[in-house]
Amino acid sequence: MPTIYIFGYGSLVQIESRTRTVPSAFAAAPVIVKGITRGWYAQTGGVSLNPTYLGAVHQENATTNGVIYPVTPTELAANDAREIGYVREKIDAAAITRLDGGKVPSDAEFWFYASKEKKFASAEHPIVQSYVDICIDGCLEIEAMYPLAAEYHFAEQFIQTCTDWKTPWINDRIYPYRPFIYVPRASKIDELLSKFVPDDLFHKITFK
Repeated sequence: MPTIYIFGYGSLVQIESRTRTVPSAFAAAPVIVKGITRGWYAQTGGVSLNPTYLGAVHQENATTNGVIYPVTPTELAANDAREIGYVREKIDAAAITRLDGGKVPSDAEFWFYASKEKKFASAEHPIVQSYVDICIDGCLEIEAMYPLAAEYHFAEQFIQTCTDWKTPWINDRIYPYRPFIYVPRASKIDELLSKFVPDDLFHKITFK
């Protein structure tokens, strides 16, 4: 049976987030994947408050960075349950480039969670800073662990290859005037966002 890998392109980049579902997935290899584009257009439903999350779809000539990590069939099923609202789709091994110096096994299976449809940020489903923080914090973790990823400017590339940064964008951090208490890399995250999000959007983030 081939080894199964998940490609994480959003919250799954962060160690704490992905190990919540797959405890063995502390180590994950940073990668660039051709043929996939990522953007703020995933709304997964439910009865509680629901923000707009990152989604992804196949798209020729696009590239998206993220991480890959191996899972068992049982762990894959657990991720399927976590990523309800998405559809799991295959990635060709030839489309993947590792940023840790390793090789991509050609006989493995690679999966990502694709968007079923695109639904963009709205008043009912805003982009929320707490989720943005998780994703970019994961990218900064990767840069600290992998020199090649740092040379690639992994966190910057994450921001620049995410489409559809829009308002409403809500700052829902706890104690936002001292965010470093709960988000240790908050200053670095804000520095990157203010530099790379389009149309001065960073300054349009609001408090609910």
